[in-house]
Amino acid sequence: MDQSNEQGALIRINTWQTNMKVNATIEKVIEQKKEIYRSDFERFLRFCEIEQREPNFDAMEKYLHESIVEQGVKYSTFNRRAAGIQYYLKDVLNLEQTPEQQKRIQIIRQLYNTEDYLRLKPIRGVRAERQEEVLSLINRYDTNKKADIRKRAICYVNLITANRPSEMVRIKISDFDLANRTVLVMLKKQGDMKEKRLTLECVNAVQKYIQSSQLSGDDYFVGAADRWGNYKNRMITERSYNRIIHEWLGFAPYTLRKTQITHMHRKKADLATIAKQSGHKSLQTITQHYLEVDNADVEEYL
Repeated sequence: MDQSNEQGALIRINTWQTNMKVNATIEKVIEQKKEIYRSDFERFLRFCEIEQREPNFDAMEKYLHESIVEQGVKYSTFNRRAAGIQYYLKDVLNLEQTPEQQKRIQIIRQLYNTEDYLRLKPIRGVRAERQEEVLSLINRYDTNKKADIRKRAICYVNLITANRPSEMVRIKISDFDLANRTVLVMLKKQGDMKEKRLTLECVNAVQKYIQSSQLSGDDYFVGAADRWGNYKNRMITERSYNRIIHEWLGFAPYTLRKTQITHMHRKKADLATIAKQSGHKSLQTITQHYLEVDNADVEEYL
């Protein structure tokens, strides 16, 4: 084989390898999204099997109607089920939804606006606490014990950034810019990276943690640790993160998120400023799901 043929063969091999890598990446993204909605679609398939229906948009309409009328699912659960089933039917099974089918499902969704089902619509979140009270809990760990230093830094960052558990477990040390009091946060839900501000006290807690555990750039900020606080560089699950925060503070991490959002609101921050720190895309979500669930201001006037 002459040199030109060898070069042509090499180019074809490189092209094939590039194509394979791209295809593998696309398949991975598709599988990740399918995994998010898998449980909702499997429930739908069980409904179709019991009712002897084909899994299509007509069956989806009947299933969502039963979800409200027979099961009494919350409005948020209904929307998640609808999104998951629709994704599978359209993007996995390649079925088309007609405008009439879309309209009928919208009508079914409007059942939540009627007197019979209106109580299923509100989302009752965990209570937002006063920030100063949460800080006093966090500062119980202001000691020189390695385990306490880790606990205080993690809780402090979670509070000030108003991060979700999925965001906390993904932060790496390299994401911090302590000189400028910022941290880059991976918003898994939105597929984005968001810069969030830190307080000086929070920065000091992080610096103390990095020094005591000798962390480097590629280490996960939360990571794992034994009972004595000895650090292990691996990403823990969101469930594990929920468990440890509950053990340390007595409530779930979402209390930290809601506490900070409510605190900023009480200090007269506008919704756009709150959204910048919390990572929300929708200002309406902040109003409906975070600010309205806090009753502390009402209680002051009762």
